[in-house]
Amino acid sequence: MATPPHLEDRAAVTNEVARLRAAGGHIAPVLWQGRPAWLKLTLPQPPAWRYQLLAGMARLLGQPAMQPVRPHGGGHGLRIEAARIRALGAAGLRVPELFEVGADWLLLSDLGCVTLEQQIRHAAPAERLALWQRGADYILQAHRASQYLSQAFSRNFVWAPDTGLGAIDFEDDALAVMALADAQVRDWLPYLFSTAVYFAECLPQLCAALDAALANERPAVRAGVLRALRRTAWLRHLRRLPSRLMRRDVAQTRWFGELARHCTTP
Repeated sequence: MATPPHLEDRAAVTNEVARLRAAGGHIAPVLWQGRPAWLKLTLPQPPAWRYQLLAGMARLLGQPAMQPVRPHGGGHGLRIEAARIRALGAAGLRVPELFEVGADWLLLSDLGCVTLEQQIRHAAPAERLALWQRGADYILQAHRASQYLSQAFSRNFVWAPDTGLGAIDFEDDALAVMALADAQVRDWLPYLFSTAVYFAECLPQLCAALDAALANERPAVRAGVLRALRRTAWLRHLRRLPSRLMRRDVAQTRWFGELARHCTTP
């Protein structure tokens, strides 16, 4: 593996930004004054039609928390990410440190190389629930501080043995399209979506852990999560699809539906 470029000042960062952009990249590991870091460049704004379709589905289901948040491209998107990192960091959450900020790039500290998704996927079944709880505790910590994450997929939680769990990827701002309570409901949905598939043999235990976690939420958030689960339990019927169609994303959706049914059936 190639050694990351060593950057000592903003001039070196500017040169690396130009090199990375010329190579067609948008994010790369670097060393900033001897510390592991990530250099992140602007991206174009994604097509609006994708988010319009998702917005229509959210309205159909009557679920404001499922309203998609279209990421901003260009410098605006990076400014949103920098602002979210500052707000979460000020609230005591472990997030990347902003080493340097440019008009079209961010230089962020490295939180570690092991994601929570990787930990859960490779753990023994008996250990998975404790790992899942780490992410749930992080979400609760953010919510107690009146904050929200917006992209709380398990792949966006990063673990380091010496500093614990941190979160990355804050390119959109849910409060642009929804209230705080809905933004906090929205944090639980991608977390459950990205983890339920690893608990296929013990969904009742995962439901119990979720119920215990939601007991620490504000009533509006708890009710919103349960309402969203009730209205998405039908996704379990994807199990009827032929095995050749059961790609990873379809399997995740199916097991999210199975979890939703287990957690909302009296």
